[in-house]
Amino acid sequence: MAAQQAIAAEFETAHKLIEFLERDGFPVEAAVWVIDEEGRGRLYIVPRSKARDILRATIRVAETIVNHSDELPGRQDLRYTVVKPDNPIVQAVRSVSSPDGRVRGVYRNGTYVDEAYVLHPAA
Repeated sequence: MAAQQAIAAEFETAHKLIEFLERDGFPVEAAVWVIDEEGRGRLYIVPRSKARDILRATIRVAETIVNHSDELPGRQDLRYTVVKPDNPIVQAVRSVSSPDGRVRGVYRNGTYVDEAYVLHPAA
């Protein structure tokens, strides 16, 4: 029960972060939240073409988290990675469509993803 509550809190924080990034003018091509083997989530953020400098994009995400710290209470527990569109996990999750954004048991090009949620669809 506590683990599910922690996952739900992480998911909500990840979802809010994507909303704040877009509202603050950070172009997001895709955002995927993946649950790993330990039951923890990780947010994969793919910036749009103009923001594909990964270091700058990562700094921008960190800046957004700081700027909205009061509205992101779970920010300390949020694990995220800014990646390019060719990231194997992102490609695997994006290869499957789901009406509610939930993806389960995806295998693509040697990458397996047990459970994931698409928070922002591909452009």
